[in-house]
Amino acid sequence: MHKQHRLSLAYLTVQGCPPVEQVRCAAAAGYDSAGLRLIAPHGLELAHPIVGDKALIREIRMTAADLGISFLDGEVFTLLPETVMEPWLPVIETAAELGMPLMQITSEDPELSRASDNLGRIADIADKHGIAIAIEFMRWRSAATIEDAARLAAASGRENVGILLDTLHLSRSGGGPAAAGALRDKVLYLQLCDASALQPADDASCIAEARSARMIPGEGGLWLRELMAELPPDIAISVETPHRGDASLSFVEKARRGIAGTRNFLDSL
Repeated sequence: MHKQHRLSLAYLTVQGCPPVEQVRCAAAAGYDSAGLRLIAPHGLELAHPIVGDKALIREIRMTAADLGISFLDGEVFTLLPETVMEPWLPVIETAAELGMPLMQITSEDPELSRASDNLGRIADIADKHGIAIAIEFMRWRSAATIEDAARLAAASGRENVGILLDTLHLSRSGGGPAAAGALRDKVLYLQLCDASALQPADDASCIAEARSARMIPGEGGLWLRELMAELPPDIAISVETPHRGDASLSFVEKARRGIAGTRNFLDSL
């Protein structure tokens, strides 16, 4: 814990890192937790499959237990018009085996009623395992804003559905601290990074920035201090700071850079 915050190593910070090595990086850098990619975002390939590999799951669990690392979240379901639940069941079971309290979900379904029905179904399955579903909004998705995420969560009618608040996505979708504060009770955890105050020109640039041009908290132009004042003082923080300028660094060096900057920022509040 740093101050009151549980700090977790997000997958993107060490993108491409095998899961057992990611756990070791998290421990070496001083994180409390890690977040693993269990299912690839829609349209992307999964670099290191975990689901269905019992030996690997066991190794991940044993390594985490030995090193004192827990798991905060798993990535990432995508709601589509053609979504069916069956392929997602082993993902939830794997998250449960690893003790993850949260699973991320995004929405590419423009029809709210259909998306919320499917969200409710996976939330019911997750709830049996003690897992909450966190909607991550992004400006290029159907759930583009924090208000969209809140509407989708409300439409699902499930108590174990809330919002994943990513500071970059909040900014790039036109939101800010006041919008986050208004929905504070629905925010399940925070993905923290900084960025330029200038908006990317288009969605393609926004996607590229999100995946490889995030900045260390406090080193950009976002309103992070004001945002933190709007959120619970003990909110869990996923450190998500991938940057193409870090390509020469090792995975553990990337992890250390992210947590050092995050700690410095939190200490400055």
